[in-house]
Amino acid sequence: MESEERIIEQRKKKIIGYFKENNKLWIYVVLLLLVILGIYIRYQPLTDHNGNPGLWDATQNDYTLGPDLDPFLFLRYAREIIETGELSQIDNMRNVPLGFDTTTELQMVSYMIVLTYRVLNIFGTYSINYAGAFMPVWMFALTIIAFFFFVREIFIRKNEKETELKANLISLVSTLFMIIIPGFLSRTVAGIPEKESVAFFFMFLSFFLFLKAWKTEKLLPSSIIAILAGISTALMGLTWGGVTYIYIAISLATLAAFIINKVNKKETFVYGLWLVSSLLVLLSLTNRFSLKGFILGLDTGLATACLGILIFHLILWKTNLNKIIRLDKINLPDNIKTIILFLVVAIIIGLIISPGSIFELFQRVNDRLIKPVTGRWNTTVAENKQPYFTEWFSSFGKTLFWAFIIGSIVLFSNIFKKLKRKDNIILTLSYVIFLFGLIFSRYASHPSILDGEGFFSKFMYYGSALIFLATIIYYYNNYHKQKDPAFDNTEYEYLLLFSLFILTLFTARSAVRLIMVLVPLAPIFLSYFLVDSGFKIKSNNKNKVIYIAIFFILLFITIFSAVDYYKTVKNTSYGYIPYYYTNQWQNAMAWVRENTLENSVFAHWWDYGYWVQSMGNRATVTDGGNVIVWWNYLTGRYVLTGDNQNQALEFLWNHNVDYLLIDSSDIGKYGAFSQIGSNENYDRLSQGPLTFVSYPSNMIETKTGVQRMYTINAGVYSLDEDISYTLNNTKYDLFQENSGIGGILLEYGEQQGQAVFKQPHALFINNNKRVDLPIRYLQAGNELYDFKTGINAAVKVIQKVGVSNNQLSVDNLGSIIYLSPRVLRGLLGQVYILNNSLGNFPNFKIAHIEKDIITRSFSQNYQGLEEFVYYENYGGLQGPIKIWKIEYTGQEKENLEFVQKTVPEYITWKF
Repeated sequence: MESEERIIEQRKKKIIGYFKENNKLWIYVVLLLLVILGIYIRYQPLTDHNGNPGLWDATQNDYTLGPDLDPFLFLRYAREIIETGELSQIDNMRNVPLGFDTTTELQMVSYMIVLTYRVLNIFGTYSINYAGAFMPVWMFALTIIAFFFFVREIFIRKNEKETELKANLISLVSTLFMIIIPGFLSRTVAGIPEKESVAFFFMFLSFFLFLKAWKTEKLLPSSIIAILAGISTALMGLTWGGVTYIYIAISLATLAAFIINKVNKKETFVYGLWLVSSLLVLLSLTNRFSLKGFILGLDTGLATACLGILIFHLILWKTNLNKIIRLDKINLPDNIKTIILFLVVAIIIGLIISPGSIFELFQRVNDRLIKPVTGRWNTTVAENKQPYFTEWFSSFGKTLFWAFIIGSIVLFSNIFKKLKRKDNIILTLSYVIFLFGLIFSRYASHPSILDGEGFFSKFMYYGSALIFLATIIYYYNNYHKQKDPAFDNTEYEYLLLFSLFILTLFTARSAVRLIMVLVPLAPIFLSYFLVDSGFKIKSNNKNKVIYIAIFFILLFITIFSAVDYYKTVKNTSYGYIPYYYTNQWQNAMAWVRENTLENSVFAHWWDYGYWVQSMGNRATVTDGGNVIVWWNYLTGRYVLTGDNQNQALEFLWNHNVDYLLIDSSDIGKYGAFSQIGSNENYDRLSQGPLTFVSYPSNMIETKTGVQRMYTINAGVYSLDEDISYTLNNTKYDLFQENSGIGGILLEYGEQQGQAVFKQPHALFINNNKRVDLPIRYLQAGNELYDFKTGINAAVKVIQKVGVSNNQLSVDNLGSIIYLSPRVLRGLLGQVYILNNSLGNFPNFKIAHIEKDIITRSFSQNYQGLEEFVYYENYGGLQGPIKIWKIEYTGQEKENLEFVQKTVPEYITWKF
C-alpha cells in the first residue's frame, strides 16, 4: 500500500515538474480544451434528434443543411466539382436563359466542402451532404486557434514575461467568449457552410500574420510572413466580401503608425508585399476583381492610397525633392506634410482626369457613413437592414456591452499613459465622446431625435468624430513641437485593434448581418479589463482595494455571462436544424424531382432559387445571388403582383419557364416584391393579404344567424391606395393619409347544415370615424361568392386552430384573409389565395399543393383541415407551397428587355 502511494506521489512530482519546466504547456492544453468545446457546441445539429441526426432529409434519406439558403448553392457546386472534377464556367441552372458565369462567384466555400469530403472519406464513407454540414465545425476549430494567436499577438511583447502571461490570459478569456457568445453562432454552426464560416478563419489568420510580419525585425522572415498574410487575405477575398475589414483596418492602422513615425523602410516593404501579394492572388484566381476596381474602391482604394503615401514619403524625403519644393518652410511634422501633399496631387490628377469624380467620391463616402443601404432591392433584404442601437445592443446583453465599452476606454487610456495626466484625460474623454457619438447617434427610429438621419444625429455623428480627430491632431502636434516621444511609443498592435474595433462598430450600425463581426471582438476588451485589473492588484498598493473590487466584479460578470452564454448557445446550436417550414420544402422538392422533367425551369420570388436548384435539381430564373436585380423587378411586377396574364406569360416564356412556385412566406414578403415591382409612383406597393381573427367575444347572435367581428392585434392597417365608394347615395372617399382598415364584419346563417353567408363588410377608420363598406367577393371552402356590388376586394374564410392539453380545437370560420383591391388585382391574390376562382389566369394549371408540416401532422387526427389555416399556437397563418404548370398561348413574342441584364434607361429610380 505504501509503495503504491509512493509511486503515485512520484508521478505527481514528475507531472508538476514537467509543467514547471514547460511552463507554456498549460496554455496550449487550455487552448486544446477550448477547441474541443467549440467543436462540441457547433456539432450539436449533427447529433441524434429523436432517432435521426438533426440535419436530416427524410425524402432523400441523407444528411442535409440547416435552415439557410446560400449554403445550398455552395453544396451544389461542391457536388459538381466532386462528380466532374471541375466547376463549369457557365452554370445553366441559374439566371435562365443566360446562365451564370461561375468565375465571378466566390468559390472558396465549395472547395472547402470538397476538401472536407476528401479528408473524411480517408477515414470512412461519408456523403457530400455530410461533408457540407460538417465543414463549418472544423473550420471553426481553426478559427479558434487563429483568433487566439491574433489576440495574443496584440498584447504580447518581446522579452517581457509579465506581458506574455497577461497576453495569454487575455487571449484565452477572449477565445472562450468568442466560442460561447450567441451572436457568433449562426455562421459557424454545423449545417451552415456559409461564406463567413470560412472567412473568419482567414480574417484572424491574416491579422495574426501581418502583425507577426510587422514585429519581426529581420527583413527576410518578415517578408515571407507578409506574403503569407497577403495570400491569407486573398483567400478571404475569394470567400467573402468582408475582406474589406482586413484592407481598411490594416490601412488605417498603418496610416496612424506612419503619422507617429513608426513606419520605416522595412514596414513599408512589409505593407507593400502584403497588399501586392493579395492583389496578385485575387486577380489570378477570379474574375470578380479588377485592377481598376481595386484601386478605386472605397475600401481597397484606401489600402492602395496608403501604399502610395508610404512610397511617396520615401521619394519625397530620401531625395532632394522636399528641398526643391521648400517643404522645410512649413512648420508641420514631415509625415503630415507628405499626406497633405499626396492628397493635393491626387485631387488635382482626379480633377484633370474626371472633374466629377472627386465630388462623387465625397458623396459615396457620405452615403456609406449615413445611409449605406439604399435602393428598393437592398432595403427589402432583411439582413441588409440598417439597425438601430436598440436592435443590435441585444446581441451582447446590457452587462457585457458596458463591460467591453468601459474596457475599451481603459485600454485606450493605457495606450497613451505616457502623455501628461491632464492630456491623457482629455484625449480619453474625446475618445469617449467619439464612441458614444458613433454608437448612439442612431439610437432608435423616428420620432427619436437620434434616428441616424436627422440633423441632430448627423451633428452628433460627425461632430464627435471631428472632436476626436481634432484632439489627437492638437496633442500630437504639441508633443511633436516639444520633441516629446509620448505618441511615438504607441504600439502598432493597439492601432490595429482600435482601427478594427471602430470599423466593426460602424458596420454594426450599418447592416444587421455585420453585427456578427463586432461580436467576437468585443470580449477582447472585457478580457483585457479583467486581466489588467488583476495585475494592478499586484503592482498598485495605493489603490489596491479599488482594483480588488473591480477585479472581482468583472470576474463575477465574466463567470456569470460565460455560464449563461454556454447554456444559450448549446441549446440554440442543438435547434439549428430544419423545422416545419424547411421540412415542407423538402417534401415539395421531392415531388419536383420525381414529377418534372430534368430540364424544367422554375420561376418564383428570388429567395428560393438555391433550394429549387439544389433540393429540387431544377433550373431557376432568379436566386439569392441577385446578379440581375432587374429580373426581380420584372418578376414582382408582371408575375407576383401582375394584373395581366398575357404580360406574365410573355415574361415567363422569354425565360423558358415551365413552372411557377409560390409559398406561404410570400404573403409576408408581399411588401418587398410589390415595392420592387412598382413604378416610380409605387403603383403595386401593398402590405399584401391581411389576416384577421375572430374570438367568441366577437360573436353576436342575430335573428337570422351569427354576426362575427374579425380584428387584428395591430389595431388598424393602413390603406395601400385610396378608396372611393358610393353607398346609399353617400360617397365615401378614404385616403391613404388618414384612413385604415381595422376589421371585417361577417354575418352568416345555417341552411341544411351549411353556412350561408351574407355580404361581408370592411370596417374602415377615416379621420377617427368608423366607415363600413361592403366587400364584393367572399370565398369559403371551394365556393366563391360574388355579391356584384361593393369595393372590389375579397375575403377568404379560413379555419382557426388551437391546441390545449393535446386537444385540437377547430373553428371553421375563425379567421379571414383580406385581399385589398390592389392585392386582388394581382396574380398572387387571385391564383395563390383564391385558387384562380376569378378565372383571369386560366393558363396557370395547378400541378402540386404541398401543405405545411403542421397541417399534415394534425390532419392525422382531424381530416377536415384546409390548405390555409390560422394557428393560434404555431405562428399564425400557415399555407401551402403551390406549383403551377404553365400553358402558353402560342402568341408570346420575344422581348429582349425581359432578358437583358441591365436596368433600362427609362427606369429613373434606384433598385
